[in-house]
Amino acid sequence: MKKISIFKYLISFILIIGGASSIASTYVSLSPVTTEIIYALGADDNLLGVSTTCNYPEQTKDKPIIGDTYYVNMEIMAKLKPDYLFSMSSAKPMLGQLSLMNTKPVYFEFTKIEEIYSAINKIAELTGKEENAPKLIADIKKKVEQYKTNDPKRILYIVQTNPLITIGNKSFITDIIEKSGHTSVTSNIEYYYPNITLEYALKSKPDVIIVCFPDNMAKIKKIFPNTPILYLTQQEQDIINRSGPRVYEAIKLFSDLNFSDKPIH
Repeated sequence: MKKISIFKYLISFILIIGGASSIASTYVSLSPVTTEIIYALGADDNLLGVSTTCNYPEQTKDKPIIGDTYYVNMEIMAKLKPDYLFSMSSAKPMLGQLSLMNTKPVYFEFTKIEEIYSAINKIAELTGKEENAPKLIADIKKKVEQYKTNDPKRILYIVQTNPLITIGNKSFITDIIEKSGHTSVTSNIEYYYPNITLEYALKSKPDVIIVCFPDNMAKIKKIFPNTPILYLTQQEQDIINRSGPRVYEAIKLFSDLNFSDKPIH
């Protein structure tokens, strides 16, 4: 009888340990990019909170807000007690407070589209959705290859007009433009988002200028009187500026150069 009791005890212990090890991790996301990846992987059940800028997919509105790149509500974090916090590396300076908690920050940085696939695999591993990553990545890769222009242009992509900020070769947007078949005229600049002069912009001789925020455009229109200037809707900005699962939509926007808003002139 004792042997049977010991055997039952061991079985119960193993089941308890096994059950504990199978408990799914919980997490919060401080970036729209990682949030979109989590939903694309079907890992949103254990997503406990999102940032103020996470607005896609629509279901994100049902999640608690934990903060943004510059501020995290540590009171909410203490209540949620997530295992992981997914974020862009730009948030590192203000996340030192997490060392006082059991939440582990996981950082991402994107300079090329291929790094999106690595991020998908990493998030899939930490959220227990490894089986969903290969298909998601394969679908994105297939769609990325579908969109390429037959009429290549030299594009000046302006992030901000005052000061004049564009994209360098370390920005993933440069990679998006190149994969769409066009060329970024500032791809030779060794930086993420460099500040350039109007003289530099003029010498770059763009065929098309694309602007995120069309404020203070008088000088730009004056030195480029015959160059088409397109500006982006907020939705188009979100698609292009977020290096996530919808990157193929960004490539399509550039390959067609058919943005929803009309040219400024």
